[in-house]
Amino acid sequence: MGILLWIIQSFLNATWMVLTKKIVENKKIWNNLQTLFNRWYHLSIIWVLFIIWIFDYDLIDAKLDINDFLLLLIATIWLYITYPLRRTAYANEKVSTLQPYAMLFQVFPIIIGFIFITSERANVITFLSAITASVIVIATSIDYKKIKFNKYSLMVLASSTIKSFQVFAVLYFLTKLNPASFYFTETIVVVSISIILITIKKEFSEIKLLTKKYLKLLLFTNSIVIVSILLALTMYSTLWVVLTSLLSLLYLGFIYILWYFILKEIPSKKDIFVTLLIAVCIVIWVLFKN
Repeated sequence: MGILLWIIQSFLNATWMVLTKKIVENKKIWNNLQTLFNRWYHLSIIWVLFIIWIFDYDLIDAKLDINDFLLLLIATIWLYITYPLRRTAYANEKVSTLQPYAMLFQVFPIIIGFIFITSERANVITFLSAITASVIVIATSIDYKKIKFNKYSLMVLASSTIKSFQVFAVLYFLTKLNPASFYFTETIVVVSISIILITIKKEFSEIKLLTKKYLKLLLFTNSIVIVSILLALTMYSTLWVVLTSLLSLLYLGFIYILWYFILKEIPSKKDIFVTLLIAVCIVIWVLFKN
């Protein structure tokens, strides 16, 4: 069952990334308004899950103290900062240029988790497989003849760094809350921040820029996003960070497939070779994980 969830989450994550490129091409939509729409829709979906008892809202029984709520607020604010950084970068720069910096999000949590979390050091094979696969992805995603570091690269690098540390706040809360309860609570904070910023900047008038076609794309993408996030949180709560980072690299293989069918981009021989190397790393983990 765990393997099936991993495959489904990887496919959904790949679909999410491909559709995101289409979404950010619409530069007229400002970040706060889009974030409000996205997260409000997520709240609606999770609320339905609570009503039909797929998840229990266990925040009341979690016995979080004031320090926990303060940590949640700080972690969510930092997460919110990554939204405009990534959207601005991907709207103005090629994905191939930004990909190496985005992939650092795979490496940082692996290293930090292995150093500071005792349980993550129990299986060196998992760590070596994860770090090897991540380094392979980053090293091969760089066009060494055209590599450049500009403000958009810096935005994605900053976003990857922030998200890497935010992962460990998520892990902490997943020891106290189920995935849906955590994400529901985090989303309430995100929605509140969005409303405050939109009110201050007087951006509600920009809702007229949301065309019918664009709304359909947002709804479809966010339906995929919410399932992908809940599956990812479930994986983090059971597999923790190093193993989840390794298995999540499977999404690259799905991305190349979706690029071909949706964006009409043919994956290179290098892309296929990298995917095979990642598969080898995962196979090595499967064979020697015990």
